[in-house]
Amino acid sequence: MSNFGKYSQYYDLIYRDKNYPEEVHFIQKMIKRFSKKKAASIISLGCGSGNHEVLLAKKGYQILGIDRSETMLSAFQKKIDVQRLGKRVQLTKADVGKFKASRKFDCGISMFNVVGYQTENKQFENMLKNVNRSLNIGGLLMFDCWHGPAVLKDRPTDRIKELVIGDRHIVRLTSSKLYLEKNLIEISFKVMDIVGSELKDVVTEVHPMRFWSIPELGYFLEKAGFELVNVSNFLEVKSKIADDKWDIFVVARKTK
Repeated sequence: MSNFGKYSQYYDLIYRDKNYPEEVHFIQKMIKRFSKKKAASIISLGCGSGNHEVLLAKKGYQILGIDRSETMLSAFQKKIDVQRLGKRVQLTKADVGKFKASRKFDCGISMFNVVGYQTENKQFENMLKNVNRSLNIGGLLMFDCWHGPAVLKDRPTDRIKELVIGDRHIVRLTSSKLYLEKNLIEISFKVMDIVGSELKDVVTEVHPMRFWSIPELGYFLEKAGFELVNVSNFLEVKSKIADDKWDIFVVARKTK
């Protein structure tokens, strides 16, 4: 998650209402449905501040989290320490296309549209190549991403999100620019941190995010030594892909 700078300081606050337990339950269901053997270990690409991974570790999985954001990993480490998960979770600061794991894992995950940050073909190829090297034969790779046809049907709009915590008021403004020739949305974030009547901080960041077609994903996965096993709407185990839902969930299996 290389695009996160100062914005990462507000990440857990902004997404505090995200239903991580539901998403982790969904991940477990997909592992049980599609894994050919019991999965005990998970490598997480772009783990961020570790909200999925902490819950998975508490359910018994051994976790390796990969992220290149020092701020995100610091937030993750605090959660590990507070919940005493040091024997189950390890962290590595690295780009998802450049890391080298010292062991192999039963399953790989990449959540919250980390795949969308791989805006160049070579970036995605390197990410897949690295995770392939880190998985046992038959191991699953699972990730969510944006489905191109749905993005084009329901195009991005400007949004405002507000959080009130006591006398603290956090406002996030989001604007988007669509680049059809690149399958890309350039998302601009502006976060204003207001305490009482005083503006304490302003953070602006631009995050380019890629959207995908299913045949495109299948091509890159096969090229990297995976077979495409299942594609569903996010949080639906089996479903017909909707043309009005951006988020899809991909399950692939390492074949070589």
